[in-house]
Amino acid sequence: MAVRNAYILSGVLHLAVIGLILISARFPASMPKQLLRYRPVKLVAVPGKPEPTLVKAAEQPKQAKTEAKPKAKPVQKSIAKKTLTGKAEQKAEKNTPSEPTVGGGSNQLRLEGADFPYPYYLSNIQIKILTNFKPIISSKEAKGLKAVVYFQIDRRGRISDVKLEGKSGHFLFDQEAQRAVLRSNPLPALPPAFATDRLGVHFEFVGSD
Repeated sequence: MAVRNAYILSGVLHLAVIGLILISARFPASMPKQLLRYRPVKLVAVPGKPEPTLVKAAEQPKQAKTEAKPKAKPVQKSIAKKTLTGKAEQKAEKNTPSEPTVGGGSNQLRLEGADFPYPYYLSNIQIKILTNFKPIISSKEAKGLKAVVYFQIDRRGRISDVKLEGKSGHFLFDQEAQRAVLRSNPLPALPPAFATDRLGVHFEFVGSD
């Protein structure tokens, strides 16, 4: 009995082995996968646009032109400025009124501590006083003489406090200088915009040929 069972088991095992062989023959084993080989590749940057080449020969004339212009212009401007300044000075000299003179001498007046921006008024009183200055001495005797007379003008133009401030050394010349101021009384009224009620004046009389 045991031998019979052993034969049966052996037969079953053989059948199983034969079945496996048949199955493996029908479904062959899959082909082994091939290994893919990769070659290292270097990344190269895409070449950009070629940079424009600078031509030195073309730049040199431009630099020469730009350097020449600023050198020439300041000279022309300075010459024109000097010419205009000279013309302006000549014009100012022509337009500046000459001071009233006596026998060719210059006569000046100074104001006593007052800001008096009215040149037309000063010109008027100069003309009036010098018109009344009539020295009785000769021009030869009057040459080089200078006398200073001080006086005050009130708002209405009236003269007061007349005195000989600087003597010339010639009695008749000094006396006539004082009389010229007194003869001019009253002078034109002070300008309405002038804030002070009185104006002190130092008037200089100069004699010459």
